Amino acid sequence: MPCPFLRQGLARYCHAAPFRKLILDGPGATGEGRCASPDYRQCELVRKDQPQEMRCPHLEEIHVQYCGASPVTKLVPFSDSQLSHCVHSGYRYCDTYLSLARPNPATLPAADLLFSSNHLWLEPEESSLCHIGVDAFLAEVVGRVDGVTFVTSRGTHRPTVTLTVHGVEWPMVFPNPLLIERVNTRLRMDPARLTADPHGVGWLFEGWELPGKTRSGLIGGARAVAWQSEERERLAREIHETQEIGADGGYAQPGVAQLLSRQGLVGLCQKFFSRGDWNRED
Repeated sequence: MPCPFLRQGLARYCHAAPFRKLILDGPGATGEGRCASPDYRQCELVRKDQPQEMRCPHLEEIHVQYCGASPVTKLVPFSDSQLSHCVHSGYRYCDTYLSLARPNPATLPAADLLFSSNHLWLEPEESSLCHIGVDAFLAEVVGRVDGVTFVTSRGTHRPTVTLTVHGVEWPMVFPNPLLIERVNTRLRMDPARLTADPHGVGWLFEGWELPGKTRSGLIGGARAVAWQSEERERLAREIHETQEIGADGGYAQPGVAQLLSRQGLVGLCQKFFSRGDWNRED
């Protein structure tokens, strides 16, 4: 399913020019201009001994696609369009789409998300395209991430990332393999995106599902809702019993990780967000 903001049209360019510059034929375009009239002969790229025609023989027209919501129009030829994320479900993680379709980041995850027990989510599509990120529970606990380092970036792996939380590195491994196509490189320069919108612009990995493997053992549906509630209760007990930090309304306060010591942060990661037995490949 393509992006609802994806538009199609015709564009022109000169195949004799050293650089191809696409010009969109927009609504109301008359089709006139030097290239489309006998005045093309005044162009320095036209040989004077060429037969005279009504329009420039170097003028080409091609079908293009472009984003109707973007302030800057970038034309993509149909021949290259299959490489674009606008033509499949990957558009749902585009900044422009999210800013218009969902101006306020959702606090609740989509109903079709699946979760690993160390608080990573997976959204699988019918096309087998998948996205992976951290869930809202982790984002609320850490409050702020100082850095994001991708340990795996392409190929078939268990997606692995290291988050820097209050000066402590948190290694996180998705339990199942994925054919990783790309990672969200914007998080390297702007890690705040990860906690500001963990189910949207803060996604981590994009790739292709391995049938019978990528979804194995994940939590979804009503079971996921109950599990998230149980995790909040477990966190509150952990904070009260081992960290002696107060809670608000029976639950640990948002950003509680920023209040913990280095030892406390390491212990919190090990008990909620890390699984050492997943660090090996099959």
